[in-house]
Amino acid sequence: MNEVANAEHVGLFYGLSEAEVDKYTKDLIRIKIPKGEPIILEHTHGDSLFYICKGKVEINKGLSSPETPFAQLSILEPGDSFGEMSIINDAPRSASVVALEDVELLVIPREVFLDISFDYPMVMFNLIRTISGRLRSTNDKFVDLMNQMISKNRLEAIGMAASKIIHDLKTPLTVIVLTAQLLENIYPNSSEFTDSIIKQTKIVDQLVREILDFAKGNEGEPLIQKIDLDEFFKDIKSTYGTSMQGRNIDFVIENNVRDYVHFDETKIKRVILNLLKNSTEAMGDSGEIKITTNFSSNWLQISLIDNGPGISDKIKDNLFKPFVSDGKPNGTGLGLAICKKLVQEHKGRLEYIPVKPHGSRFDIRIPQIAK
Repeated sequence: MNEVANAEHVGLFYGLSEAEVDKYTKDLIRIKIPKGEPIILEHTHGDSLFYICKGKVEINKGLSSPETPFAQLSILEPGDSFGEMSIINDAPRSASVVALEDVELLVIPREVFLDISFDYPMVMFNLIRTISGRLRSTNDKFVDLMNQMISKNRLEAIGMAASKIIHDLKTPLTVIVLTAQLLENIYPNSSEFTDSIIKQTKIVDQLVREILDFAKGNEGEPLIQKIDLDEFFKDIKSTYGTSMQGRNIDFVIENNVRDYVHFDETKIKRVILNLLKNSTEAMGDSGEIKITTNFSSNWLQISLIDNGPGISDKIKDNLFKPFVSDGKPNGTGLGLAICKKLVQEHKGRLEYIPVKPHGSRFDIRIPQIAK
């Protein structure tokens, strides 16, 4: 019993018995191709299709780009066949095939395939089904590629806008900071308010720069600092707590880590402030937001948990991708994507976990330096 007979329920010979398959294939040529060698070259002519008995092959298409000379279309395994277009028409091969492993192939000439198809029309149906499946796969890849191109174009447009915004903001932000410092000199007791003005001004500048870095794909090296989490969260509460005033939202911070930790204070603060903003916008005028910290196996975990409506099922699988947003008519869809990037710059992870019966939990996990 040969490999082709064993594959009676796979691909080209689906529906045929071992005896029926053997009748047409026992006298056909088998070839062995070593790993890395080409089997079919694009634009050459052929009059046979190939059935894979052993090993794997790669189908690829040549590109005009010197940086990317070819694109992988698919990887085929035993039981699959390729080269079928050459027996349907006389056009040159539309792609190349290379052996990913040492492979053994059954060569099926056009006339033999036609003989099989006349006796067993199921074989032609199997071939059409194979071609249809590959066309569907190609369509899916084409759609993914188009989405990537659209996303890239949108990011480029945002990057250009962010560059102009940074340039245009530079002067007014400088004036705001200088005015705040002047007010503090005139009214020494106003330092609490002027410090807040300066801090919020720096946040605006940092926010726009983060959008610009994300749009350009810049990887920023985090400035790792020694952090007292009590002071860190005190600053976060004073920075964002005012936005919750007048609303029935309980904001609780439960810090269980007493030792110093290490991360880029500005970047992680941006992540937490963005998550807080998302939570408060989602829950409306009432609810609870809780931040907890834990330290285990040299990892710091900061969790933000709320009892809001949670993340919609239709976006949760793509939550951290650019331009994914739900229920925010004025949102950019970049917030969580930037948050994930900032955490990944620390070699850390940002994960979303749904809370039952409703709510959201985001875990920020940051590796710590050895003590």
